[in-house]
Amino acid sequence: MLYACMRSGRRVCQGVLMISVFSTVLLAQQSLTIPDATVEGFSPTQLTVVMTNEAPVQGYVLAIGYDSGLVTATDATVDGTAASVVGAEFVVISLVDGGITCAVVLDFDAPFDGHTIAAGSDQSIAIVTVSSNSAVAENTTTQVQFVDEVFNDPPLSNVIVQAGLSIGSGAGLLLNDGTLTMTPPTANELIIDDGFAEGDSVHTGDAYILLTNSTGDVQGFVLSIEHDPTDIALEGILLDGTVTESVGAEFVIPRIYSSGGTIGVVLDFNAPFGNQVIPVGDRHHIATFRYRCTGTVYEPEPDQENALTFVDGIFGSPPLDNVVVIDGFSVHPTLINGTFTCLSIPPPPPENTVLCMYPVFDNDNPNEAYPGQRGKLCFCYIDEDDNIQGMTITVCYDCDLEVHANTFDISGTILDELGADFVNHQVDDDCSDGENGEIVIAFLLDALPPFGDDYLPTTLVPLTLGCIDVTVEDTVPCDVTVPIVFCDNIDGNGTVNLYNNVIIDHQSIQDYERIGTQITTIPVKLFQRGDCNDDEMVDLADASASLAWEFLGFQINCHDACDSNDDGLINLADSVYTMNWLFNFGPIIPYPGPFDFGVDPTEDELPICNNLLTVCN
Repeated sequence: MLYACMRSGRRVCQGVLMISVFSTVLLAQQSLTIPDATVEGFSPTQLTVVMTNEAPVQGYVLAIGYDSGLVTATDATVDGTAASVVGAEFVVISLVDGGITCAVVLDFDAPFDGHTIAAGSDQSIAIVTVSSNSAVAENTTTQVQFVDEVFNDPPLSNVIVQAGLSIGSGAGLLLNDGTLTMTPPTANELIIDDGFAEGDSVHTGDAYILLTNSTGDVQGFVLSIEHDPTDIALEGILLDGTVTESVGAEFVIPRIYSSGGTIGVVLDFNAPFGNQVIPVGDRHHIATFRYRCTGTVYEPEPDQENALTFVDGIFGSPPLDNVVVIDGFSVHPTLINGTFTCLSIPPPPPENTVLCMYPVFDNDNPNEAYPGQRGKLCFCYIDEDDNIQGMTITVCYDCDLEVHANTFDISGTILDELGADFVNHQVDDDCSDGENGEIVIAFLLDALPPFGDDYLPTTLVPLTLGCIDVTVEDTVPCDVTVPIVFCDNIDGNGTVNLYNNVIIDHQSIQDYERIGTQITTIPVKLFQRGDCNDDEMVDLADASASLAWEFLGFQINCHDACDSNDDGLINLADSVYTMNWLFNFGPIIPYPGPFDFGVDPTEDELPICNNLLTVCN
């Protein structure tokens, strides 16, 4: 019959599996079994259907039902079961209301070579994934059972096929039903997922903050996490790639402190209110805390594990607690702390020369820059006992940066003081060739007659060799970390592959420590100079607003915008300057204004603008 089924095609074969129930004399106690299982809260669980058969099986049909008011099957498969091991050639699985069906023929396609599941006990033949429809307050048990003549049209029965015959419950096949016990969900939890980074004081790593919310959709949350600043530093608090970002959080305030950080989030803050929420679920990724190891951990020292701890009432003014907001109420979840590990790295090479670099941007942190900001990338060295006569420096950088050719400058550096005879550099800033940007710098202290024996002085502290101009592209989003690394075998603008080396006693040395750097993009306030009343235009009303602030207590959002003459002060002269430009053909209001938005190019003591416009948006 099985051979005739295969010869007749899929429709006939499927019909045989569905409705052929013949009595035959086979060994007893063959069975299909659904093991008992437990599902916690909304977490899915898997039910593995097993078969005990005393003769080879050529195919089978399963029809399994459950209480759809309590649970739902979300997936079913034969992958990873005995059927997939022997290469089942025909598999049809259906998820139906209140159950699932599964029809399998092991040898369905020509050439028919007799695929079967050999005789055996408790062999897996299907895996069904189920989850609870709602939270239960106490343990609740429901049946998961084999059902005949209920699902599909024509209705299916549970059978196995042996020697071309369908064996069902009427022919001695035992159908052992199972149970599914639903347990109350885990309480609302905030979890710090462990993070790590190389312990080299340069690389950063991420600790994911996870949320399990079982009692309702979350409308907002506050996180407050402490660390020991002795060994790690918090570099940023990010929402990139999180469920918080995907649902469109509208109010986000992160704060970084020397020993911790906080973030407050309201998902639906602005009209029209769209009811953005984080739905009930398990281990949602809601935020990322990015850390850097402040020291260096060398092998064979063990990895350095640092505690990350939720703390209440420590950071912020007023002090903040870790809470989630559900139905308009602050809920204190269970807090599960984590760790951040500084991984030990190979020790530095025997040569104690260190080549280093560092960015310089006119911000509180020189490693931070806003999109579009121009600064410098400087190179330095440390060597306590060698006489360095020259050096080749080869660097690779991400195309989120623009390095400006012909700007390498040694003014005021040790090379300038010593009068290096040969200094050369080139920049390959073209990323269209599939490469990163490349910098090649070379110097030789003694390259012209009369030849002496010039070399760099030994030093225990970094001495700067020179700096080159670099700009963060204005298209780069905020909270992006852009690495700059020493790299070998690059050709810059030429055809010769070059590499990092120092010249000591006229020998080329490549085995020494090189420490790269990175630039992290940050937001910066934009303003329009002259627009004192913050209505995005410069006119007579702005002169009036400047006078009103000075004499009548009028509130302004951006002091720099009211500083029309850009002298770092707000006084009567600013309103006069604005009116002279408007009506008396006076000098134009300095950048950024009166037609453009931008950042203040002039250092002053005026407070940061309180408007919402930043480079990032």
